[in-house]
Amino acid sequence: MESLRINKVCAAYPCHKDMEDCTFCWCPFYPCEIKELGGRYLIVYQGTTKEKIWDCSDCNYVHKKEFVDAAHKILKENLKPENNGANN
Repeated sequence: MESLRINKVCAAYPCHKDMEDCTFCWCPFYPCEIKELGGRYLIVYQGTTKEKIWDCSDCNYVHKKEFVDAAHKILKENLKPENNGANN
């Protein structure tokens, strides 16, 4: 990809440290549960209910240019319309 896509008007921007690309605003691997990428479980309370959620705010893997370029290549190669959008 020739240019980076940063959405500075996003209400959550910046959502991660050292972010390079906002193409994947959401993580397609959530929850990956890979602590080595910076994720961790948090205990949160909804009223009196205790929940365990995966926090990936310290992970920027899907915002790295190399990842976005590779993902775009895979998607482009594998997501070709079968009938060019023609209605049957």
